[in-house]
Amino acid sequence: MKIIVGLGNIGKEYENTRHNTGFIFVDTLIKQLEKEASENIIQYHTEKKFDAEIAEAKIFGEKYVFVKPRTYMNASGKAVASIIQYYKAKDDDLIVAFDDVDLPIGTVRIRKEGSSGGHKGLQNIIDSIKYDKFIRIRIGIDNNFKQETKFETSEYVLEKFSKREMPVIKKTIDAIIEILISHLENNTQIPCHTYNIIGKEQKD
Repeated sequence: MKIIVGLGNIGKEYENTRHNTGFIFVDTLIKQLEKEASENIIQYHTEKKFDAEIAEAKIFGEKYVFVKPRTYMNASGKAVASIIQYYKAKDDDLIVAFDDVDLPIGTVRIRKEGSSGGHKGLQNIIDSIKYDKFIRIRIGIDNNFKQETKFETSEYVLEKFSKREMPVIKKTIDAIIEILISHLENNTQIPCHTYNIIGKEQKD
């Protein structure tokens, strides 16, 4: 099975903010995978026992659970841990997608283990499930943030994407989803790479 989690904050005021990139990713992924669902119609519903919105489907011959925690970003681990326990998922069943302010916009980095890199949502997941060996998809949101002194990081990530940034984010997410689906469909290992969607792929 696969448990695919997008990180973000619930509420209209957070829609299309940089910190909700994980939500944008999982919503887009579901739309791309709907035609592959063989038994269930993919549809979000709130599960109070998980404190999350989930959607389920059988895809590529196995069960998929798509998750958007309702706990707010920094407490995402509560929802993820309860879902993993409920479904008796294995370590490598988990895929987590989220924003990364340390990566340029248009860049995606895939890792299979390691630290949170300072991302509080990811750190809370690691602390809650007691392991770090799962796929994490870091989606870059930095648009010269380091040169902009007027924003603290906490403020920057809660700003909405600009009209110029949103098409780049959508193109980036579409491209990485295409790569991800090809590996999921063929049941092959998802490679650890840094992808510059605007330029060339960088192999690590």
